[in-house]
Parts: sequence; C-alpha cells; structure tokens
Amino acid sequence: MGALVVTGAPVCYAQQRSEEWLPVTATDWQVKEVPGDPGAAAIQLYYADFRDDTRQYQFIYRRIKILVDTGRSYANVEIPVPSQYSISGIQARTIHPDGHIVDFAGKPIDKTLLRTRDSRIVAKELVLPQATAGSIVEYKYRLEWDKYLYDPTWPLQHDLYTVKESFWLKPYEGHIRTRYLSDDTRLSYVYSNLPAGVKPKETASGIELEAQGVPSFRGENYMPPEDNYRSEVRFFYGGREIESPEIFWRDTGKLWFGNAERFIGNHPEIRSAAITLIGSETDPEGKLRRLYARAQQVRNLSYERERTRAEERKEALKANESALDVLLHDYGSRNEIAELFAALARAAGFHAELLRASSRQEKIFDPKLLSEAQLGIEIVRIKSNGLDLFLDPGTEFCPFGLVPWMYTSVPALKLARDGGDFILIPTPTADKNVTRRTATLTLDQGGSANGQITLEFKGNTALQHRLNALDTDEAGNRARLEAELKEMLPENCSIQFHDVEGIDRSEGSLIVHFSAAFPALAAPAGRRLLLPASVFQSKQLEAFRSSERRYPVYFPFGYEEIDQVKIQVPQGYAAEGLPAGQDVKLTSTRFITTRAAKS
Repeated sequence: MGALVVTGAPVCYAQQRSEEWLPVTATDWQVKEVPGDPGAAAIQLYYADFRDDTRQYQFIYRRIKILVDTGRSYANVEIPVPSQYSISGIQARTIHPDGHIVDFAGKPIDKTLLRTRDSRIVAKELVLPQATAGSIVEYKYRLEWDKYLYDPTWPLQHDLYTVKESFWLKPYEGHIRTRYLSDDTRLSYVYSNLPAGVKPKETASGIELEAQGVPSFRGENYMPPEDNYRSEVRFFYGGREIESPEIFWRDTGKLWFGNAERFIGNHPEIRSAAITLIGSETDPEGKLRRLYARAQQVRNLSYERERTRAEERKEALKANESALDVLLHDYGSRNEIAELFAALARAAGFHAELLRASSRQEKIFDPKLLSEAQLGIEIVRIKSNGLDLFLDPGTEFCPFGLVPWMYTSVPALKLARDGGDFILIPTPTADKNVTRRTATLTLDQGGSANGQITLEFKGNTALQHRLNALDTDEAGNRARLEAELKEMLPENCSIQFHDVEGIDRSEGSLIVHFSAAFPALAAPAGRRLLLPASVFQSKQLEAFRSSERRYPVYFPFGYEEIDQVKIQVPQGYAAEGLPAGQDVKLTSTRFITTRAAKS
C-alpha cells in the first residue's frame, strides 16, 4: 500500500540470516564464463536480500567474479540509497585466485545518481582495490528506516547472470494504521516472470525464495516498460481491505471519493469565482477553458523541488483543507489543483467526476498488486453534450483537452460513492502529437551546407519537453535540446542553439531555433553533387535493426513526424534525378514523401 505508519511495539525476534562473509568455494573459482554468453565480462556468483520489517532493516550481499579485463568496471561499486533509508555497515573486499584478500579500507563517496524537481537519488560509491580478471569482488551493507513501513520488492534479475540468490523477508508483526482502526497487519504479494519451479514459500521464519541460474535482464530499445518483463516479487502491507482485489479497489474508491468530495465541498466563494472567470462566455468549451486556465495558474507545488523543513517554515506554506483554500492560497499539489478545477466546473453547472489514473511509464497497472501508489494521479472527466472530456489541470503545462500519454490506455478508477469502476482514458490520435523538423540550407560548390533548423513540438511531445525543462536550468535545457537534434543529423554536422519559444506555457507549440553547418552534405561526383534524400535521420529505425527481438516494439503514443527540407544549390547548378515520391500505408503507420525542384 506504500508507506504505512507503524503503530505497534516490535515483537521478540528469534531467528536471523547470517550476515558474515561466505567462504569462497572451489566451484566459485572454476567458473570461467557465463552459460550461453561466453563473452560476458563478469558473473554474479551470489546475491542475498534479507529483510526484517519488524526490526526495520534490510541486508544486501553481492559476490561478483570478474571474467575478463572489461569486467573490472564491476569493482567500481555504486550502492543506491533510497531517500527514506539510511545505510550502515558497508564492507567490501577483493579476493584473488591465490586466496589473498584485500579489504576496502577507504571511505565511500556520496554521489548523486539522479536529481529531479522533487527528489534526489543518491549512492555510496567505492572502488574495490586491486581487482583484475579472475578476481572476486564482494560487498555487503545494511539499509535501515524509521517509523514507516515500505512495501518491499525482490528483484530476481540483475545486470549480470546470477548463479545463486537467496531472499528472505520477516513480515512486520505489530500494528499499522490502515483505513480500519486497530486492524491486524497483513502481508500479501504478487510475482511475475519467475523461472520455472521458482516461487516464494512461507515458512515459520518468514517468506523465503531461492533461485539458481537466473539470466541477466537485457532490455531493448522501444520495448514496453521493462518492469513488466523482469523477474520479481512485489509485496504489499495492509489490513483486511487486502483480502481480495475486488474488495480492495472497491473500498479504495469509496475512501478516495469521500475524501475528494469533502475537499471539493460546496462553497459560495467558488461559485462566485466561477461566474467571474466565465464572464460573458457562452460556449460550454469556452467556459471550461477559462476555468481550466485559472486552475493552471495556481502555483503547482508538485513540480517544485523538495524543500527542507527550514525552508518550509520560512515560506510559511499552510496546508490546504479544501478547494477554497487552494483558490485563496493560490498554491497546491497537483491533485489539489485537479479538485479545485472540478469544484469550479461543478459551480458552473458542469458534471465533473474524478478519476484516479495509473501510469504506464514505468510499469503497467496490475490489479492484483494492492497498492494505492499505482493510482496516484487525479484526472477530471467532464460530461458535456453527451460526450466525455478528459482533462488534467494538475500536470504542469498540460494543455486543455490533453491527458499525458502515460495515464491513457491503462485502467483508471472512477471515484464514486459505491466504489466506482475501472475505465480507460483514451489516447490522443497521432495528429495531436507532432514533431515538425524544418531545415533551410544553402549548398556551396564543395558540397558543404549552412543554414537554419527549426524544431516544432505539439501535444505530448511538447509537454514532455516542457516538463523535462523543469528538472534543469537554462543551460541544461539548452544542452538537452542540442543533444536531441544531433541525434537526428549526420555525425559531422555542427549546430548552435539560438532560442526556444513556448517553453513555459501550456497552449501552443514549442519551437526551437538552431543554426547548422554540414561540412560534407553533398558528395562531389565529377561536375555533379550527390545529395542525400534527407538531412534528418529517424532514430526509431533502431527498433528494427536487429534480426531477432525478445520483446515487442512499443511506442508510448501515436505521433507524426513532418520533415521539410529546402536546399539552395550553388549558382550554375540545377536539380536532376529527383527520387519519386512515396505513399506507403501499413496497418498503423503511413510514410509519405514528395520532392520538387524550383528554379
């Protein structure tokens, strides 16, 4: 169910797994290659994940053998530390084939793996000494937490083939604060893609799993969310509401509906604000657009970086207890902004419902995984003139009428007094998500070209760029846009960023301007210059280069790419031998080209 508050006292703990170094066996030294992958750089001989949720700690142990010189990179260890956890007891060492052991005696270095507007993923970095081909490197550590109880996951597949791995979980045995007061703690789990004959087993000491010969996970470009294909076990805690998926989601829908209705309320100030915002507008969509624009003007705290407690006290942000508070304070979380919009729409006479949407960006919704965190985003459905209009005012920069792709075509729970139903939010058609690439170039007699390139983004493509810009500064966004364009052009092309339009607004296109230089766009052939059919390249072709794929080709949403290239040839030259145009129609795609020469 996510993070739950621990309310009971710990019980006596009687049994634990050993956290000592394991002996290195003759079998360990005999391993020379990975089964089925003789060129692999390294192999994971052992992985252990022991967790005691009553004592609130997790123990991790990894033993890796370096098979070839390139495998020495596995001596550079990064240990991710989730934001809710602290780390202790880090030990590491290198073991040579002659039995000589070199302990890691340094101090781990703090490293930031990922920083976003509202979170930071950090790691402890350490370099194990004197690791060479044939060496074994191993390390172990503890993660600890306080007050809250987090839903664990057992990852069976790693970046290396694993000879043996062991998992053990001692469930929490106190009380947790659930929607039913004084409820007994219950633990359940779901698993997916496990090797044949492997599954968790419940014993007197907890839940256990052992596996051998687990292949590494190798993702592919343009595959569906990787987490849906990895071997893993996912646990979730709760009370009696987790007796069945039907009971859980029904009761969750009732709970969320009650909370949302209390927050929205029925305030005369909201009705007055709606009347003022609508003004003289008579068209229903026009009214909704005005109300939507006002909701999106609210300061969206969900898209700001995480604050320290000192910063929060200094800024004196008050908690919002109602939609009226959001309007008066003029700030709120993304779901509070969605509920403010629903309140304004209802005050204007519209039938507005709330949906809790799942995201398919990282993992496809699993109804058997009874975790509220799967449905974290509120979308507003407006019923008008017999049609359903899905709106997402809580996503920063999301234009009216668009729902971000990750919340579409996957189940969303319609909140209702009786618990509601699951529905699908439709995905926008391809013509709503457009990338237009325009190049205007001048060719010289040596085959080089210079000119201007413009990128224009609409719909989900524009929204994603705007959200990405929130995670960095102006220089970082400029570098990201330059890198994106370079992927579309020949390697020897140089570009210079000029400016970007519409980066900080919801409606309209996002447009980026560059200058570009192609040192050898055309190849001289006697008195002729041979030009490529296009200056732009399609990186999506990578999905089809392999003769064999393990996973389906997956594009998150339908889209259009429109290229327009104008090339001014040198004086005395004229275009000849233009390729014929094409119009290729397939089941879900279409490819059209036209070419023309003008004097």
